Amino acid sequence: MLVATPPAVEGVEGPPAAFRTWLAAMAVFAGLFAWATGRLGRPGRGLWAALAGQSACVVVMSAAQYHGLEGTLLVLVSLQLGLSAPRRVGLAWIGAQSLVMAAAIQHHWALRPALMFAPPYVGFQVLTFLMVRLLAREAAARESLSHANASLVAAREGLAESARVGERLRIARELHDAMGHHLAGLSLNLEVLGQRQGPSPPLETARSLTRRLLDDLESLVDTLGRERGLDLGPALAALARDIPRPRVHVNAPGLELPDPRHGHVLLRCCQEIVTNAVKHSAAENLWIAIRVDGGLVTLMANDDGGGCARPGPGQGLEGMRERLEELGGALHLDPGQGTGFRVSLTLPSGGP
Repeated sequence: MLVATPPAVEGVEGPPAAFRTWLAAMAVFAGLFAWATGRLGRPGRGLWAALAGQSACVVVMSAAQYHGLEGTLLVLVSLQLGLSAPRRVGLAWIGAQSLVMAAAIQHHWALRPALMFAPPYVGFQVLTFLMVRLLAREAAARESLSHANASLVAAREGLAESARVGERLRIARELHDAMGHHLAGLSLNLEVLGQRQGPSPPLETARSLTRRLLDDLESLVDTLGRERGLDLGPALAALARDIPRPRVHVNAPGLELPDPRHGHVLLRCCQEIVTNAVKHSAAENLWIAIRVDGGLVTLMANDDGGGCARPGPGQGLEGMRERLEELGGALHLDPGQGTGFRVSLTLPSGGP
């Protein structure tokens, strides 16, 4: 729009046919630019054709009626190259389109204006290309860091739960081995004392209290030693909190699975869903809803990204499927091209 402003203000210069050619090339450039911006980072024949078409439009504009700002459009082409082309290819492309534009300016005006206008735009193009590549590498590094962070959060929660279970088992063993031994000895001594001295109310009370203490201790040891299910609430909350983009919204009220194996599998599946959204979806939001009903856990996840035509056979998705099938679960994928990727899975809760 800004490049088109000077011709609109100054009016038609030269033959009207040349101005119409200029306007047509500008319109085609705008259409190709709008189409290509939605496909950056995913190079293909269509994207390369769109970039070549944009460069050609700038050359046509420069040859038909050069106003001094057409080279700015090549900077936009360089921006797109920075997100799509390798370094050597991008720099070679910039050099080629700049030379052709200089030849077009010479055709329209003369050699001297071509040498005046072309070099500064080459500098702008190279600077834009390298800066965009730098920003793309930083964005990729952030995504990789988010992926690693998601893995660490899941591992941390698993280790914390394992440590809690181990500590409960240790306390149960200590109570059983130490206090249980002494109480059992006390009970035997009271029994012998009763046989020697005969029955008496205080002695019967002591024996009764000792038996109750032994029963209470056995119950306490059994409760502590019984492995509790994994409480997924804190783990999923930490996973959602530590991912900057996309924003993860978790709806899992009161979720605690009786079998820790099932809880860990579900946590790993959530981690993989978040990781794939970070790496592939370009989404702003990811919603994860988990429900437990009748001994069956149901997870529904969807994002607001562009989806994909067909999900590739990645190790992450295959790992999810294998983990779920080992425990009697199932995985379903809906690529949702244009409407966001959706994942649904079912898993037995592992309860009695």
